[in-house]
Amino acid sequence: MHITTHQDRIWQAGCQQKEDDISDYLSSYSVDHLLVDAIKCHPHELDKNFVTDNQFRTSANYKNLAPEFWHIYRCPATTENIYPNKHFNVMMNRISGERLMLLYMLKEADLLHKGLIGFNCLYHDMDPDQLQRQANFSQVHNDCGWHHWDKLHAELKPDMPMLLDIDPDTAAMRSDITLVVESYVSDSVIAFSEKIFRALQTPRPWILFCSPGSVAVLRETGFDVMDDVVDHSYDKIVNVEQRLQAIITELKKLKYFFLPRYQLAVETNQQLLDKLELQWSYKLQSIVEQTQS
Repeated sequence: MHITTHQDRIWQAGCQQKEDDISDYLSSYSVDHLLVDAIKCHPHELDKNFVTDNQFRTSANYKNLAPEFWHIYRCPATTENIYPNKHFNVMMNRISGERLMLLYMLKEADLLHKGLIGFNCLYHDMDPDQLQRQANFSQVHNDCGWHHWDKLHAELKPDMPMLLDIDPDTAAMRSDITLVVESYVSDSVIAFSEKIFRALQTPRPWILFCSPGSVAVLRETGFDVMDDVVDHSYDKIVNVEQRLQAIITELKKLKYFFLPRYQLAVETNQQLLDKLELQWSYKLQSIVEQTQS
């Protein structure tokens, strides 16, 4: 039952090494615990912060690392073209209330058979067996108190976990559209990880389940979010359940396979990441100077 993290092209491109090098450099100037950045997310006047790693709940010194920091997720483009045989793909390793709600809504919308779906039911454990993963599935369901979904829970439990033996890039290329589920969904911060940056560099459209205002941040930074292909109006919805309902509505729409348009988005996004990399030396200098002042 062991599930390993697929070392996709972002990590093969040295993402972890770039992060480690940045950390070592800043540590040499006694700048420690730079886990997050704190830039105001203003597009919808939510008065939120957004961050760029998965540790924003831990204690840290808050320094601005975005958007220049995002260049670490630059990776080679996908060159092998695969014609889609599924409508969508979505991968979820760690179980949470929001992800469980998404799974139930996919079931209600009769979409499970139309997608490549990974729902691994990891929950505060490293390598649980099938029975433990099913227990995790029930534990989160009970903690959420969603009795109106009790019947769905009983129907889905024997199928837990949903193991998808395919890497994220291949899953994306075999699908019309990718549903990106970020590591955290919050009303207080927006957390970006490698998941969305991988999608930004894959010639397929995507929908992002993250905190409200997430797509707006990417758009304002200069990324091509393919607004002409996907209706990202869900991004403005603060209520999680309502935002998921809008995401499901958008996911059900037919997306036409039009590779040249998608390739154009990849080229634009990778050029932006290259540009951000050139700005990083100035950002590092600024952080060091602020710390020493």
